[in-house]
Amino acid sequence: MKKLLSVSALTLALTACGGGSSTDKTPDVKVEQNTAPTLSGSLTLSAKALESANLVVDLKDEQNDSVTTTIIDKPEWLTVTTSSNQVTFSAEPSLFDVANHAFTVEVSDGKASNQYTLTVNVAENRAAWQPIELSNSEVMGNWQSSDGSVQLSFATEDTGVIAQNGELSRFDWSNPDVIALNTQAIDCLHECNQQALLEMEVLAKRDDAIRVELFNVSTDKGEVVTLYKSNTELSSAYYVDMDDNTFHMVNHLNTQGEESYFEVSIASYIPTPSGSTTSFPYAEFSATLEGKTLAINGDKFITNSYANQLNKEGYEVNVEFDLNLVNAEVVAQFDNFVVLKLQHVLSYHDETDAANIVESEELTEAMKVQTSVVALQKLTPVAVPELKVGKTYTGRLNNKNSDTGEGLTFRYLPSFFTITAADTATVTFNTPISTDSFKWHYNLDNNGETVKVTGNGLDTSLQFFTQPDGKTLMVRERNKDERQARLGYEFIEVIDDSTITLDDYKHLFSYLRQDYTSGNLKTYWFINDDGKGSFYYADQYGLENRANFTPNTYWQFEADNSISFAMMSQCPSAFDYSSCKDEVLGDDEILYASLINFKIIHKEADKFIFDRLFWQRIYNYSDKEVEENIYQNSYWLGIEK
Repeated sequence: MKKLLSVSALTLALTACGGGSSTDKTPDVKVEQNTAPTLSGSLTLSAKALESANLVVDLKDEQNDSVTTTIIDKPEWLTVTTSSNQVTFSAEPSLFDVANHAFTVEVSDGKASNQYTLTVNVAENRAAWQPIELSNSEVMGNWQSSDGSVQLSFATEDTGVIAQNGELSRFDWSNPDVIALNTQAIDCLHECNQQALLEMEVLAKRDDAIRVELFNVSTDKGEVVTLYKSNTELSSAYYVDMDDNTFHMVNHLNTQGEESYFEVSIASYIPTPSGSTTSFPYAEFSATLEGKTLAINGDKFITNSYANQLNKEGYEVNVEFDLNLVNAEVVAQFDNFVVLKLQHVLSYHDETDAANIVESEELTEAMKVQTSVVALQKLTPVAVPELKVGKTYTGRLNNKNSDTGEGLTFRYLPSFFTITAADTATVTFNTPISTDSFKWHYNLDNNGETVKVTGNGLDTSLQFFTQPDGKTLMVRERNKDERQARLGYEFIEVIDDSTITLDDYKHLFSYLRQDYTSGNLKTYWFINDDGKGSFYYADQYGLENRANFTPNTYWQFEADNSISFAMMSQCPSAFDYSSCKDEVLGDDEILYASLINFKIIHKEADKFIFDRLFWQRIYNYSDKEVEENIYQNSYWLGIEK
């Protein structure tokens, strides 16, 4: 009996320690595995703005758990509801929501989850458009699309600037029921031709944005775009004028409390008894930025002008007017351009004139404060480009006048130079009198970021920038004694003389610069094969009259493949250019005489850069003596079609 008890106790002990046989083990209880809920069906919802749309998809949870569906970063116009076996997505998008959207959807039973991508495509709904009228004050300001393809600055209540896909235009605008934008060339300041008529119909608005259709009446095409109020902080940057010209004014906006400086063209009008006079002076000033206001440092005087006015006795008298800057403001700054608003006013230089002049309504209006809106293009500083020895480049190294030693004053030096060695450059210039060229040599100290230039009394440095169009500018160091802004020149390799032919000159050309201030926007020359032709500098001899051109000029194709002109009226005994030139230079009695030479230094499709050498003899009434001068400039000219 004791033996049996003993065995039973041993058996119990082995069982408690897990040492029993497999036949004595208790079977495991099977636990069911949880799985995440799933969605099935297309997860693409198509909707129209201002309409409701639903999408229903199947929901399954193997364990029949309670499931929640969440749209991550859900907009207000999109909702979701969940039932035992379905999920419903509901959209009520506005006009601001027109786009293709992608959202992350999560379904969860509290223990496991799955994520899916919900696509919601919101289309335009023209049938539901209800145009909205905005007041002028609501329109005023700066707007841009999210991708920057459209940028608008309503700078004043009638003028502004628009950039569409990088192309800048200025515009006049009005706001009856549809906002109308009459666009013009960005560098045109007065009596500009219309480029396009844009109608901006506002379809929706909220505090920070408007949804509009920009419809181009000229092309019968429109685009719908959301424009957001642009109130970005101003930042320091360099800017350049928009002129199609070989030289530019390089301006600097400084937001760090230091001096900003500008030199920009404005339009000034003075009515006269026979019409009006328009000039395009440069407003030069330095300023300190205070918010968006440019607090002008120093004198605000721009220029003086003379114009005939009627006095109280009924006679025309010449009156001097002063043009002064009133204030300046940075209206807008976008990625690639800045918009300035300048206010300026005409006044009598001598206040006694005010009592003697009969002021017309037009003159009274012209002497009120006027506003100019100016757009400047952003520049990006770059390293010094490669300066290849033996190559010639456009750009003026020296601006000072030069005495040639022949009784001639060279008013400007040529706008190109040749790299003669790794550390030297040479400027070569000619006169109609001498067969020898004048040469000035300069030392170059190139540190990769700037080039210091010294020689012939010159001590300056060059910095290089690129414009948004990729063109490079060579910019001289600022000299505040000469002008407020820095001077920049297009930096282009001059073409080989041997590539220029007489056929290149057998066109009619026009200046590409909109605000060219000489009063002559076109250059006409008509070249006959007998060395005679017609040369005009004025618009009134338009293309429609070219069949009636009577030869008034001798011309000559020169050894360097340039072309020279001499006016027949100044050499009645001549029979060709050479004899005309000799007669003009040899007759000191001619009180106004000229010789002109043009040379192509760059070709770009039907656009050319011409270097112009202009010699003239004139009677200087101030000094009461005859003087001879030479002017050398370069211009962009385009072929007239």
